[in-house]
Amino acid sequence: SQPPTSGPAPAAIDVVLNAAVDTVTPKATTAETVAADLESLPRDVPIVQNAKVLSYVELFQGRLREFFQAGLDRSQRYVPMIQSVFKAEGVPLDLAYIPLVESAFKNNALSRVSARGMWQFMLGTAKEHGLDQDWFVDERADPEKATRAAAQYLKTLNGMFDGDWEFALASYNAGPGRLQRAAKLSKKSSFWDISASSRYLPRETREYVPMIMAAIIIAKNPELYGFHVTSAAPLAYETVDIPGALDLKFIAEWANVTVEELQDLNPELRRTTTPMTTHALKVPVGTAAPIGVGLTKADALFRTFRFHTVKKGETVASVARKYGVSSAALRDANGLSDKARISVRQTLAIPAPST
Repeated sequence: SQPPTSGPAPAAIDVVLNAAVDTVTPKATTAETVAADLESLPRDVPIVQNAKVLSYVELFQGRLREFFQAGLDRSQRYVPMIQSVFKAEGVPLDLAYIPLVESAFKNNALSRVSARGMWQFMLGTAKEHGLDQDWFVDERADPEKATRAAAQYLKTLNGMFDGDWEFALASYNAGPGRLQRAAKLSKKSSFWDISASSRYLPRETREYVPMIMAAIIIAKNPELYGFHVTSAAPLAYETVDIPGALDLKFIAEWANVTVEELQDLNPELRRTTTPMTTHALKVPVGTAAPIGVGLTKADALFRTFRFHTVKKGETVASVARKYGVSSAALRDANGLSDKARISVRQTLAIPAPST
């Protein structure tokens, strides 16, 4: 039951920061274009038009053009869902474009500090907002659950900073404690004043707010900035409750789809097996009925696992012997290649000996 072969993608924010090392002075024409655009198409979060924001508008149109275009294309699938969640939660709809900078709308994005998913949650913050992580799933990669968590978190941060979205966005990146300390130390009450010096906030946070503003500017009116967005069908699926651990290959067979299609709709799954507890699996429209029929005859296909925490000196062979399973079955259950070593405190799933 290997993890998806695609592996994690680098987080967009790391890509953007690497490309933004040399600050360019924005062209006068960029300033004019953006000014006219903001006047004709108001945004629902205050957008500041300063040199920093404009230089990101230019970076996204220039060196990062392909990267930004791919993010815009991917966004088409998710923005309708995000905006309906944000509307219900009372969060400005334009903030639906935050993932352009966080993850380029990739659910498998993983940053250098291990933030994961479209909304780039760190594990602690994710758990505080009801996103689970265990051997089977990481809900930070579930687009809808993570979007709901992001809406609640953004709303909380905005409330902590008295409705100031610049502070709220900066603290989405750095954590609210760091922003409160920066405001106290600098004795300044505006994000732009605090970030004018490199003393109070890390570079990533100082750059983050202008990046988001530039992304919103372009995303709301892409044609004006030379982007042609191909419209993608928004996310559509049915859900089926899978009552236990079941290999996706059986579900794919009943639905006449590929395992990859199921993984694409369920990026929260860390394995090619559903969890041992009931899991609402998203499936392509029109396939819930045949899967339901398959489940009625599937009793013998469900698997049970026990879990083992690796201790010092243990090997795949010694753990397999201890539980009476083959080394091959243990490696397969945990997605370990023949050469992969196990490490102390690693959690291994022990498959029940197959019947």
